[in-house]
Amino acid sequence: MLPSPLPRRILMLLGFSAGGALCACTGASTADQTPTSISVRELNIVDEHGQARIRIAAPMPDPKGLKRAVTAYGIQFMNASGEEVGGLGMLDEVGINGLCFDSEEGYEAMCMGLIKGKPNITFRHDWKERIIIGVEDGVASVVLHDADGKPHLKLEVDKDGATRVEGVTPASVSR
Repeated sequence: MLPSPLPRRILMLLGFSAGGALCACTGASTADQTPTSISVRELNIVDEHGQARIRIAAPMPDPKGLKRAVTAYGIQFMNASGEEVGGLGMLDEVGINGLCFDSEEGYEAMCMGLIKGKPNITFRHDWKERIIIGVEDGVASVVLHDADGKPHLKLEVDKDGATRVEGVTPASVSR
């Protein structure tokens, strides 16, 4: 013999009533339970193998095998081995905010950012600065360095349009 549908309906009604009462007591519906903010010190985005590839942290940990000179806050980009390959960082102690990409050796090979509020783009090779482009006190400049990191050529245009070229030596004439 089949059970009467009446007790089943009563149980369903009681279940719905209890659920409604629970929501009424908490003052929230499921749509209202989405958090408006989350506060964490570190958030890791992992790849399909579980390796962290993007890390948002305050402060950021040091790259593998290296020690940061100052505390950094921001976003780390990591390769499949978990080694830092770049990042978007804020270095409050020295007034630098920038986006950098690292060489395989671990140095910042290319950086674009603000140094104490002034725009700057720097290219490095073998841990040494090779090209610096920036604007400081209204003067736009490009500075080229040799392989030892010593500046050799500086091109400038000031805010009034005056140009300067420093460090140019004429090419030797071969006979």
